[in-house]
Amino acid sequence: MSPVPSGTVQAAYRQAFVLHCFELIRLAHRDLDTTSLHNAEEPHITGELVRQARTILESPDAVHWMRFLAIHDDPPQNQPGVYGKRRRRLDVEFEVTGQQPRPRFHIEAKRLYRQDSVNEYFGDGGLLLFVTGQYAPDWPSAGMLGYIQSEDESTWHSRLAAGLAARTGKLRVCAETEGWESFAPALNRTCHQRGEVALGRIDIFHCLLTVI
Repeated sequence: MSPVPSGTVQAAYRQAFVLHCFELIRLAHRDLDTTSLHNAEEPHITGELVRQARTILESPDAVHWMRFLAIHDDPPQNQPGVYGKRRRRLDVEFEVTGQQPRPRFHIEAKRLYRQDSVNEYFGDGGLLLFVTGQYAPDWPSAGMLGYIQSEDESTWHSRLAAGLAARTGKLRVCAETEGWESFAPALNRTCHQRGEVALGRIDIFHCLLTVI
């Protein structure tokens, strides 16, 4: 992954950027002692995931595209009229270094450990933050991480797909899409029309990680 001309975010480049972000996440997850995180809270899991991702990025064996990638844990997000400690804090932020402006990819993470976890995943503190434009208003795509702490991946994929279908209006799911779509190995995509028309649509990429 090499820098693109300033001021442009081509669709193909954006997709490659997104896939690299999730590839790094999966590599970091592979190297974690997930059994120690079985009952951990989301900030604990995310912190460990980002720590391991940085270890990979800074390794002498890092592949070439990693040279341009940076990852941040819990960065505050600027919003009009919201300052200091009142700012919301995003769970994970990726950025491409070495160019101006820097493309960014924002991720919100939620635990999947009880029945009402689906509500939290899609709710005001989850995916709705992207639909309402509070997170990633300047970008055409963002991500959700689901940390599985009970049952299995297949069960949670089914629950989230059903949860999305039950909330198509609230989540402003794009009418021409199939809802919970398979996009790449271990990655799903949903499309949403943001509440502010000027912001346009946003694609959300979903990745589930088992921490049992």
